[in-house]
Amino acid sequence: MVSSQRRWTRPRRFSTQPLQRKALDPDKMMKMLPPKPEPPSNDDCCMSGCEFCVWDLYDEDMREYQKHAVEAREAFEAQGRPIPDELRPEKLRDSIDPSMRAFLDNEREMAIRIQQEEQENNDD
Repeated sequence: MVSSQRRWTRPRRFSTQPLQRKALDPDKMMKMLPPKPEPPSNDDCCMSGCEFCVWDLYDEDMREYQKHAVEAREAFEAQGRPIPDELRPEKLRDSIDPSMRAFLDNEREMAIRIQQEEQENNDD
């Protein structure tokens, strides 16, 4: 009678050679690019200083979208291919009021400073 149990084998060791990054296919990157986030309407924000304001969420989504779009644009440039219209810098800007943009940037900077101060206090 033959045993159906599998024999344990030692896992392969990881290579110490640096990883070679494969060239990314710009067409695949375009398919994986999420849709550009839409800014919230004025009615979506209650203006009460919520910890997770709809504007903060939009800002995070927009920054993530911009990061992926820039990576896709760089892949097109690396291959010498024409850049699609939706990846042009003027199309990647968010479409919110400049005063709201300044407010969001200020909020993010304050949050980073607070987090750094908390880490410094915990390290002491």
